[in-house]
Amino acid sequence: MNRVGTMLNGVQGMIGDTALVTRAIQGEHHPGRVRARGEEWFAIPLDPGLTIEIGTNVIVADVERGLLVVYAADT
Repeated sequence: MNRVGTMLNGVQGMIGDTALVTRAIQGEHHPGRVRARGEEWFAIPLDPGLTIEIGTNVIVADVERGLLVVYAADT
């Protein structure tokens, strides 16, 4: 018997994906927007006090209340 691991679908399956910031993310209370998988998503920073500027490549760390939680790819 061949066992295949569970694959996450939907938004949860985006964890680990790279995205591009299209509207600045200014802390956890001021979500920005990112482009991932050809779509726009609201996003907040993994570090709640951090600002991530437009044009920054980010990595999706988690999904919280429908928002992508991201951090800059170069950190």
